[in-house]
Parts: sequence; structure tokens; C-alpha cells
Amino acid sequence: MHSPGKTAMKLQDSLLTIHHTAVCVTDFERAKRFYLDFLGFELEGEMDHRDEPALGEVVGLPGAVIRWAMLRHGSHRVELFKYYTPQGATRARPQCDLGYSHMAFVVDDVDAVYEQVRQAGYAVVSPPRVLRGGRSKAFYVREPEEAITEFVQFSG
Repeated sequence: MHSPGKTAMKLQDSLLTIHHTAVCVTDFERAKRFYLDFLGFELEGEMDHRDEPALGEVVGLPGAVIRWAMLRHGSHRVELFKYYTPQGATRARPQCDLGYSHMAFVVDDVDAVYEQVRQAGYAVVSPPRVLRGGRSKAFYVREPEEAITEFVQFSG
């Protein structure tokens, strides 16, 4: 554990490659359809009632039983989890709560994506807004489980 005020050793950048973002859901099929059918991810693998002891140990939840899928879009993946055991809280986290809060996708035309999101019936937090002194334009959408996905267009 890192203590404030001490110099931390850092990993070399060459060791770090982003692999996936994990999202815990309650309605697995609905969430999977959002990522596959709407966002265009591809299914890499899926298991139901996954319960190997090492899984519970690595996530810090001994005895965990899950439904799992790995979805890929380009070089990034979304790992979907539905916990059968233990069951966690089902209230969506507001953006201001501690921890990771959303994932973002860069798009060429954020206004066109906004219209596609609305036509598909997904809830948006707001219309696209210009940010960072005009350097970007973005909006957030609530996926079916209320997790936030950002779409951002960069200027220039």
C-alpha cells in the first residue's frame, strides 16, 4: 500500500497496456445486446455459472458465482459480470461516487452518434456539449444498467 508523502516506484510505461473495462450488471442479456448490437462489440467468450475457486479469490469474494462475457471492439474489451453469489447492490453509482465512473469512446461526429443513441431509445444525460475551451464536444448515455458511457469528438 502506498503511503502519502513517500515516493512511489512506478511501472515502466512499456509494461502497461489497457486490456479491458469491467461492468457489473443485473440484466445480462440486455447489457450484452447494448454492447454487441448497438456499440458493435464482438463476443470473444462467455460462461454462465462460472464458479472456479480462483475467481472468488482474485476478486476478493470467496464462493463467487458469476455469468461472464468478454466483448471486444478494436483493441479494447468490456468484461461483463453478473454476480449470482454474492449479490451486490443494484443501485447505479452517480458519477461523483468514489471509483471508476465511466468509459469513453472517441467518435468522428458526436452529434450523429447522439441522434443514433436517441433513436435507439437509450437515456442520455444531456445533449452534446462543447468542453475544454472548444477542444472537444461530448455527451453521456446511460446504458441499460445505468452505467455511463461517454462519446467524445475532439477538434482539430
